[in-house]
Amino acid sequence: MNKRRKKGALFALKIVIAAGLLGWLLSKVHWSDYVVQSGTGRSYSVVSALPSRDDPQIVTVSTGIFGQGGTLQIAAEQLDAPSDGGVIRPGFATTLTRMDRTLFAFAVAGFALSAVVVGVRWWLLLVLQSIKVRLWEAIRLTFLGQFFNSVVPGTVGGDVIKAYYVARHTPRKAGVVLSIFVDRVLGLAEMVLLAGVMLAIVIFGGLEQPAMLKSAAIMVAIVTCLVIFLLAMILSRRFRKVLRLDKLYSRLPLSQHIEAAGYAARIYRRRVGGLARAVIITLGAQIIWMSSIAMLGMSLHIATPPHTYFIFVPVIYIIGALPLTPGGMGVVEAGYVEFFSSAQCGPSTVLVLAMLARLVPMLISLPGLVVAVTGPKLPPADKIQAELGLNDTPQPPMAETD
Repeated sequence: MNKRRKKGALFALKIVIAAGLLGWLLSKVHWSDYVVQSGTGRSYSVVSALPSRDDPQIVTVSTGIFGQGGTLQIAAEQLDAPSDGGVIRPGFATTLTRMDRTLFAFAVAGFALSAVVVGVRWWLLLVLQSIKVRLWEAIRLTFLGQFFNSVVPGTVGGDVIKAYYVARHTPRKAGVVLSIFVDRVLGLAEMVLLAGVMLAIVIFGGLEQPAMLKSAAIMVAIVTCLVIFLLAMILSRRFRKVLRLDKLYSRLPLSQHIEAAGYAARIYRRRVGGLARAVIITLGAQIIWMSSIAMLGMSLHIATPPHTYFIFVPVIYIIGALPLTPGGMGVVEAGYVEFFSSAQCGPSTVLVLAMLARLVPMLISLPGLVVAVTGPKLPPADKIQAELGLNDTPQPPMAETD
């Protein structure tokens, strides 16, 4: 099987996994309002309630799928009631109609601001490499990259397209690729750091019982160890030599560029002040982004403390970053349902949050479409990868001159 067929087969497998996960999620969702029967735990779509939906005595429910089929009358005392009162739980449609539009608007503004801050961070990383790009251009290309990552995922990601546009105007291709790499690593590392710090605050501050956060703590610990291991393998020849990881390292997609970017990496080490500013900017971007997701949840009246978003959202998106499905489709949504569903908030409401957390950034990235249309025409994916050297075999280290 040639390389193109292997890629096609792998992409098809990812689509199948995404479809399976989305099917599992849809099986848990109620599109209309529903109730849960005590003892059995079975849920039914509500047809009517008497004397009123807010204070029912008898609830008529549907026994069929998607609200079709026969009906059944159940006394209100035979139904589970969430701690916030009432026995009728909002379905997908009701959750949307009850949304707090003011909080939603603040969340949208937060996502947009976060994208701008990420663009500023990348611009600073390029400046530290003496790669001259206007701040506005870096922000425009950041939106372009997000557009390709979220709206048109394919064989060439948004990061590669950003690198291609900048590399056309500088001989420092290794520096451009390294800036993309460092940009991603900073985002991932600080996401893990924020989750770890919030976990410590919550546990030692007695805000939650440690047992309730066990799964999140385990995931944060695993991801932290994985990030440290990958950074050590990529950036330390001595580490690779001791553990005999050279063969594995040489198979990484960007290994030849990272190896060739030794000079550029030394610039980052020498300019600690500039790198520290990038770290602070990253922290700001992460806080704004997670706060925006928290505001989405609050706009949907999800009964969960704000600090839980800073613990579980990083875990969800770190898992979603694994190349299991295109754009983490299905994986991210399943993570939201797994971590945020509770007796007070069912999967139907949580799925609305997950979908908005995906759709709003897609909406925010649409200015990237303007950049793609008005900018130079993109060549085919294989040509982009070839020009950046992403399809090359590993080469010996190269030195770049100032």
